[in-house]
Amino acid sequence: MTTITETINAQVKSIVDDVKNLQDTLKKLDVSDLQKQAQGVAQTALGTATAAYADLAKRSEKLVEKANESVDEYAKQAREFADEAQKRAEQLVTDAKTQVTKVTSKAPTTARKAAEKVDTTVKKTPEPAKKAPAAKKAPAKKAPAAKKATTAAKKAPAKTASAAAKKAPAKKAPAKKA
Repeated sequence: MTTITETINAQVKSIVDDVKNLQDTLKKLDVSDLQKQAQGVAQTALGTATAAYADLAKRSEKLVEKANESVDEYAKQAREFADEAQKRAEQLVTDAKTQVTKVTSKAPTTARKAAEKVDTTVKKTPEPAKKAPAAKKAPAKKAPAAKKATTAAKKAPAKTASAAAKKAPAKKAPAKKA
């Protein structure tokens, strides 16, 4: 059996040997070699970073180029749409002016025809039948006056309708909105 003292002495001797070996290892260690290795690692990292940056720069340039092409394409489409809308608007205005001209030119003719139709209708309308004389109780002098009033009443609407029909062609029909 080993005693505690022997175990502790063995461990201390092992530590002393390790320290002696460490001194030998440090003496053998070449600082310039470590420096070269560190520089190599740094160069590799720098190369990798530079390559990644260059790759990202190229990709971003392509992305900007594509974005500009898209913007140009959309701007071109927008101009085409605006031109087409302008042409359609001009055509609609032309059509509206044509329609207004047609309606305006036909309005007097249509009004004249309507007036003629009214005149014809008035002329064709039968006069109301005269009442049969009731009893001859009324004096004879009053009858001619009544007859004059009836005749005047019959003629007045016909003349008024005819006069209105003749005045109608002078009025223009309101223009329709397009």
